[in-house]
Amino acid sequence: MTDEEPTIRHKVEGKRVEKYGTHLTEKSRPPSKGGNTRAMHQHFLTIDGVTYSFWAMGARQWVFASDTVSFEWVQNNGYKNIVDGTLVTLDKSGKPVVRGLRGSKPFLRTASARLPGSRREQRD
Repeated sequence: MTDEEPTIRHKVEGKRVEKYGTHLTEKSRPPSKGGNTRAMHQHFLTIDGVTYSFWAMGARQWVFASDTVSFEWVQNNGYKNIVDGTLVTLDKSGKPVVRGLRGSKPFLRTASARLPGSRREQRD
């Protein structure tokens, strides 16, 4: 897909999720240093055998198996990416529900976690 091509938005409406998964995309941190609660994760939804993905903070699920979802997606380099802010989740009784961390981050974590212990012990 080149920059000149228009971005075509597709819709998925009122579907159940078959599989849901997450993958940590930033460097991992130990719990004593804040952990991965606000680290960026890639979330994957499989609906009718087709996998869609989006980036969000944290590994908490946005959709459960009993939920119905609607969203818009665009194709980018072979991936079906869910457009930010379009994922709507309805619980089993049909009421809208908000799950997951809905915030954003200005930049990704790039520094690796340090070894435990003092710097002097690491030099020896």
